[in-house]
Order: sequence, then C-alpha cells, then structure tokens
Amino acid sequence: VANTRGVDVPAMQKFVKGRGLQIDGGYGKIKGKTFRIAHMGDATRADFEELFGALNDFLISLRA
Repeated sequence: VANTRGVDVPAMQKFVKGRGLQIDGGYGKIKGKTFRIAHMGDATRADFEELFGALNDFLISLRA
C-alpha cells in the first residue's frame, strides 16, 4: 500500500502489533513509504476486518 498520507509506518506497525497483528513496513528504497499486508493465503475475511479496523483506529488516533 502506498503511503500517500505520510503516515509514520513504524508507529503504525507498533500500534497494530499491540493488537496482536502484523504488517510489513517495506524494505530498501520503499521502507517507510509503503506497507504490506502478508497473508500466506490463510487469512479469513474476519482477519482482514480486524486488521482494517486496527488501521482505521490508528488513523483516527492521529486526528486526536
């Protein structure tokens, strides 16, 4: 996912990790500019809803 809002990706990773979830913060030239949701094919719709909810909560927390 392209980080078009300039979000602090390491802070977002830490936030979702606190909820038992994980995202990848990119590597090389794209580190901190993108993030990746890896699923290894075993993720359910509920798994994605949980992750998207955590990402949404993180973005809402930036406005507070």
